[in-house]
Amino acid sequence: MKRNECIKCLALFLFSTVFLYGVGETYDVAWLQFHFFGDFNEEGFYFSFSSLLPVLGGILIVALYETLFKRFI
Repeated sequence: MKRNECIKCLALFLFSTVFLYGVGETYDVAWLQFHFFGDFNEEGFYFSFSSLLPVLGGILIVALYETLFKRFI
């Protein structure tokens, strides 16, 4: 039974994260889009990525599901 709950939480996290990134790409919302920049030159390798808010949103949605909605189901 616990494996089933883990799969539900993982699926909810993936769906909500992909949904938020999709909304960012569709409606051109900069803080919901994934940006990655990588540069390699003589000084070394530099990379940066931004907008991890959809990932945090997915974690928040799973936490809300575990604490609030799971009681009523």
